[in-house]
Amino acid sequence: MHQLDRLCYAVVVLVVIGATVAEAATGTFIYAGCSPSKYQPGTPFEGNLNSLLASIANAAPNGGYNSFTAGSNGTGDGAAAYGLYQCRGDLGNADCAACVRDAVGQLNEVCAAAYAASLQLEGCYVRYDSSNFVGQPDNAMVYRKCSTSTSGDGDFLKNRDAVLAALQGGLANGYKVSSSGNVQGVSQCLGDLAAGDCTTCLAQAVGQLKGTCGTSLAADVYLAQCYVRYWANGFYFRPSQDYSQDDVGRTVAIIVGILAGLAILVVFISFLRKSC
Repeated sequence: MHQLDRLCYAVVVLVVIGATVAEAATGTFIYAGCSPSKYQPGTPFEGNLNSLLASIANAAPNGGYNSFTAGSNGTGDGAAAYGLYQCRGDLGNADCAACVRDAVGQLNEVCAAAYAASLQLEGCYVRYDSSNFVGQPDNAMVYRKCSTSTSGDGDFLKNRDAVLAALQGGLANGYKVSSSGNVQGVSQCLGDLAAGDCTTCLAQAVGQLKGTCGTSLAADVYLAQCYVRYWANGFYFRPSQDYSQDDVGRTVAIIVGILAGLAILVVFISFLRKSC
């Protein structure tokens, strides 16, 4: 292979890897819940569930939240399937659609043949059930994680409390981000929650977060209809791993690698211009 061709190939590989790293975050697994009861293959519920999940995947490119029912005929035979999806509030339609497709695919693997299941990725959430749960109040805690690293520093606690207070109110479309000093956070409610119910859910999430995670430098609490997350700078983590400075080091290494790739690309383009 010609030297120039090899250089071009290396630059393309670096750029593709950088793009893959940037896109990976929305598909990061956070948690899943599966009912112990299973349906049998070939039953009416299976057909309705497949129809429901297809509707969810098809609707995601058009908006960040929707709910569906499949097979509801008023007979009460238990064959109907109910479900919804929601994307993180800052995602565009294309990223939302990709995340939801990923979540639906993982649901079929993680919760195969379950009558009820939910799955949360970094960028989206999908849930279905054989009972109609949509719009029903539910503030049960489904997932919690606290960093092992803690801090009793007064400035940190002041900034954390300011972020958590801001995340409880004034949500646009049920989604909000906030920062104070070296602390950042995000909160979101399900799209079918009224403003008052959303505020109540978030207040309960914040209460559980403070009560169970104490002075952790980062923490997540997911209730059935809302979630709250905060982290000190350098402690945001991928939920499949523990909070640690090792993760920060890996993140910095990835960023440095991407920047190095871009620098090589700039040099390569300059070289081509001079050659032409």
